[in-house]
Amino acid sequence: MSDKGNYVRLPLHQVSKELVAVAQGTLPADLVVKNIRLLNVNTGEIQDKMDVAVKSGHIAYVGDASHTVGEKTTVVDGEGMVLAPGFLDGHIHVESSMVTVREYARTVVPHGTTGIFMDPHEIANVLGMEGVKLMVEDGKDVPMNVWATMPSCVPAVPGFEDSGAEFGPEEVAEAMTWDGIAGLGELMNFPGVLMGSDHAHGEIAATLRSGKPVTGHYSMPDLDRGLNGYVASGVSSCHESVSKEDALARMRLGMYARMREGSAWHDVKETIRSVTESRIDTRFALLVCDDAHPDTLLSLGHLDHIVRRAIEEGLDPIRAIQMVTINTAQYFGKADEIGSISPGKFADMVLLSDLSRVSVHKVIYNGVLVAEKGEMVVPIERSTVPDFAKKSVRLAGPVTKEDLKVVAPEGATSVTARVMEIIEAHVGTYSREIELSVVDGTVPAWLRSPCSSATRPPGPGDWAS
Repeated sequence: MSDKGNYVRLPLHQVSKELVAVAQGTLPADLVVKNIRLLNVNTGEIQDKMDVAVKSGHIAYVGDASHTVGEKTTVVDGEGMVLAPGFLDGHIHVESSMVTVREYARTVVPHGTTGIFMDPHEIANVLGMEGVKLMVEDGKDVPMNVWATMPSCVPAVPGFEDSGAEFGPEEVAEAMTWDGIAGLGELMNFPGVLMGSDHAHGEIAATLRSGKPVTGHYSMPDLDRGLNGYVASGVSSCHESVSKEDALARMRLGMYARMREGSAWHDVKETIRSVTESRIDTRFALLVCDDAHPDTLLSLGHLDHIVRRAIEEGLDPIRAIQMVTINTAQYFGKADEIGSISPGKFADMVLLSDLSRVSVHKVIYNGVLVAEKGEMVVPIERSTVPDFAKKSVRLAGPVTKEDLKVVAPEGATSVTARVMEIIEAHVGTYSREIELSVVDGTVPAWLRSPCSSATRPPGPGDWAS
């Protein structure tokens, strides 16, 4: 990156005198965004004919900022557009996008994303603690806040997986001392939590002692004793809601319901009903991505797309924006720095040409214009991948077609197979048993869905070669 200084985040205590001077009109602002409609997530309202003055990467003044303009002040005319806080993704696996953190930032920042809380549990399963450090390091010096939650289930299925690392309470405790770690990653081991596992509760304890949140993954239908127990353990959020009832039950217990809309599962249509069909307070509601493939990010967008989907399902746009700004910041204990356009906060802002369509016109990070009209206007250097992170797939020998053949019992013309049927756009699956034909002594892969057309004998084009 050619100008890393643009992304140095100066703490408030170092610039407080400057901000006060700007607000009083005795020191000129670095940047003034004038003539905007301010989306105030603090009060849930839009204020017309407002300006925002910025100094040293922080917001210094909100109101009529004409008194803060000096000879060297950069003035941006908002032309009556809506100015909102930068969007924050409260749960994302960058590895699912199959790019580095830097390339991820290059893709999502033009969509209004100025901060992510990633859970790098895929790389952790392969490269262990060094893999987590590598992801955090790769998120530095980019025009986006990058925090990580320490993966909690490495390996995901102990005793079954042959992965590259094992994490427990000691590893979690160490990670909580690192810069860039914002909490514990999704605690998928909810059975261990409910059964009193020392391993699971040890990780929770190590996180809570650090004063950071424990993020969850509770995919059980039991919304009574099970969910109460899970929340009582200290787990304070969950992204596994798939229905109105799921999300509502979590929020009623003071757990943050992270409603997701990614590439594989589209849960917002159902989960947002917990808000649109009630009059509940939405402070415990977040909108998150979880997993997004490259084609989704390029064709639909990131948080702008997810907020748009919530609005399409009937959610008020202001509340939708709150779910990717102040609510997220408050959950992770970052609201003193980000999540709202307020004096003293970092100047991470999104200028929207159309609020209901979440059309991102400009993105400002740390008081600097970093994206405009869907394109980055500042450079991001490509990631340098160290040798230890390469060639992590180790096999006994080359893989051939013969290795992938499923041999049928001798003389069999068909076999009964247990298969998994996906539910389009949902995380749930069905367990099925179907009859599969045997061809030349093997059971070839059926390219078409056997569950939807199992009664039809296979024809040309059905089998993988």
